[in-house]
Amino acid sequence: MDTIDLSKLMQRGYYVTLGATSSLLEVIQDPIKREQNLRMVGRSFDEVTQELADKGVTTEAEARSFVDNFIAQQVSGTTKPPEATGLTTVTTTARTVDDAIPENLVDKKVKASMRDEIKELTQQLANLRSELEQLR
Repeated sequence: MDTIDLSKLMQRGYYVTLGATSSLLEVIQDPIKREQNLRMVGRSFDEVTQELADKGVTTEAEARSFVDNFIAQQVSGTTKPPEATGLTTVTTTARTVDDAIPENLVDKKVKASMRDEIKELTQQLANLRSELEQLR
């Protein structure tokens, strides 16, 4: 009498179930696959379960690869280009506060002082960067 390895039986059942689920989804989504899967009806039980188990192994490998790639992208912070994901890119033009306010309402002195302050802050930032480079 043959002994049945319970773990192998469970694993085969898992793959057959996964393959059957995959086939069911294909039947629902694709009429061509529907005809191909209906041809399996005349086959023996062992042939059908073997084919479903093979399909289950393939489906699991594809799903595992998809999840691994997704996790790798999340960890590395890289994303696919928008064309690959089907997303669209919206481009906008930045406007300063001065652009939004009509020229005749802007006080020239305030505008000049803001420009001087921005130049001073930019110079301070450049000095800090050079100091940081020297410390490295």
